[in-house]
Amino acid sequence: MDVTVVDPSDESALRAWWEVGEAASRERAFDAWPAWEVSRVSIPRPRPDVDVVLVAAALDGRVVGAGMLVLFRADNPHLAELFVYVVPDARRQGVGSAVLADLEARAVADGRTALVATAYAPVGAESAGTLFCAARGYPVASREETKLVDLRTAPASWDALDREVAAGLAAYSVVGFERRMPAEHVDAFCAMLSVFSSMVPSGDLELGETTWTAERLHATEERFLETGRTWIGALALTPGGTACGFTELSVHDVDPRHAEVGGTLVLPEHRGHRLGLAMKLRSHRRVRELFPACAHVETGNAGVNAPMNAVNEAMGYRVVERALDVQKKVATAS
Repeated sequence: MDVTVVDPSDESALRAWWEVGEAASRERAFDAWPAWEVSRVSIPRPRPDVDVVLVAAALDGRVVGAGMLVLFRADNPHLAELFVYVVPDARRQGVGSAVLADLEARAVADGRTALVATAYAPVGAESAGTLFCAARGYPVASREETKLVDLRTAPASWDALDREVAAGLAAYSVVGFERRMPAEHVDAFCAMLSVFSSMVPSGDLELGETTWTAERLHATEERFLETGRTWIGALALTPGGTACGFTELSVHDVDPRHAEVGGTLVLPEHRGHRLGLAMKLRSHRRVRELFPACAHVETGNAGVNAPMNAVNEAMGYRVVERALDVQKKVATAS
């Protein structure tokens, strides 16, 4: 087994790595793997808040395994996120184990004490990923569901939701944003991002606090622009005009079939006014306007997050798979 580091600037090597992930992801409930034209631009682009290491595993000269290690730098310096992919016809030959061992060794050498990953599986069944994680000592730390809303059919029921929103908003309001956060809301938005991880159900995952500044936000905005991702969202505003909630998603310009929600939050003291529903209606409608070819939007929620699950159900989201966040605690290198 030959496991080597992939230079993301080497397009041939990156393409071989990408093809493994694409083949491994075909078993998921929908086409979730980024298009090549997306990956070839986004993966090589460095990020100031994380370090990313790609590895590939070859058998008899054929690349059959791929891995990615994400080392968080801005927050959670104890944490590493691992991704392992194996083409279906090369499984049960030690490929995944070799890739995982390589990624684990790199994470431990960097001082990480908690390793996390996500395994996807059909509703009510196991998958190669869930079985692999369990066998390699990664217990489930948090359970979520991946959901899709069909933008071709669901909007037919949204007019009725508008009436529900109008009855609940009172003196609150909702405004949209695209590509960049309006300057007058940057500070409030960063404050919400900084508490987001502590307010979203995360089970037993060892997630620490995050710190968002205007500088970090603007760097993220620039990265989206440079990699061809359109950032779309909505803000909930108090009667005084201060942002008290947000929802945001992104769409790849060169492959707009699929949009992905990044996060949605309404601060606790402002809940009960249908702000989450109002923001989602606005952002999803804007996606349809800007990207008519976008077929669906993806989101993920923990089963215990009843308020957000109710909003998503009203919007027309349906569960398509289970997403199990697994976690392994390790000792640092001596």
